[in-house]
Amino acid sequence: MKNQILNIVLPVLNEQACLKDNVEQVCAFLESHKIPYLITIADNGSTDDTPAIARSLCDQNKYIEYVRIEQKGVGRALSECIAKNSSRHEPCEFIGYMDIDLSTNLEHLQEVYTQLLNNKNIVVGSRLLKHSRVYNRSLKREISSRGLNILLKVFLSTKFSDAMCGFKFYQHAYAENISTKCYKDDGWFYCAQMLIVAQYMGIPIYEIPVIWHDDKNSKVKILRLSLTYLKHILTLWLKKIKGQL
Repeated sequence: MKNQILNIVLPVLNEQACLKDNVEQVCAFLESHKIPYLITIADNGSTDDTPAIARSLCDQNKYIEYVRIEQKGVGRALSECIAKNSSRHEPCEFIGYMDIDLSTNLEHLQEVYTQLLNNKNIVVGSRLLKHSRVYNRSLKREISSRGLNILLKVFLSTKFSDAMCGFKFYQHAYAENISTKCYKDDGWFYCAQMLIVAQYMGIPIYEIPVIWHDDKNSKVKILRLSLTYLKHILTLWLKKIKGQL
C-alpha cells in the first residue's frame, strides 16, 4: 500500500499576521474531508514571529513540520521540500505547494487529491480556464499574468494555461524527477519552470479551474517579477533552440 499522504508545502516569509489562522484552516479542511496530510511550513528567512508561531503549530499538531530555509524564494522552498520528502523513510506519495494567503479556495484540495489518487501525474490550478472565477484582481495584475502566459506560449510552446497560479501538485516521483532537470532558480519562476520541463518530458499536466481571491496586501512586486520572468523565459528559449529542453 502506497503512502497516500498529501504533503502541502507552504512557503512563508514574515507571515506572522496570518500564519496560525490559515494553517489551522487548511488542517481543518483536510481533516474534515479525511485527506491524510503533512503540512510543511517552509520559512524563507523570516525575521518576525513566524518561526515561533510555526513551531507552536508543530507542537499542537504532529502532521505539521517546520523547515527553516535561510535563502529567500518560493523556488528554493519547493525544491528543498521535494528533496526533503525524498529523504524520508516513507516519502509522501503526493507533494505540492499553495500560497499561505489561501487565495485558492480550499475546496480545490479535495479535487486535487481525488485526481492524484486517480493517477494524474500533475494537477495544477488555473485562473484562466472557462469556469475559473477570479476576484479582487487589479487590471495591472491581470494584464501581466495573461501577457506572461502568452509569451510562454509564443517562445516555449506551452500548452497549459496558467504558469503562475500558486496551486500546483504532483505525484512525488514525478516532482523528484522533474526537479533534477530544472536549472537552479530560487524565485517564483521555478514553479513555472517545473511545468515547462514536465511538458517537454511528455508528462501530462491536468489543469483545474479554480476560484481565486487576490490578496490585496500581496508583497509581490509586479514589474520586478515580470522582468524576472522575462529573463527566465529567454533562458529557457535559448535552451530550447539549442536542443537542451
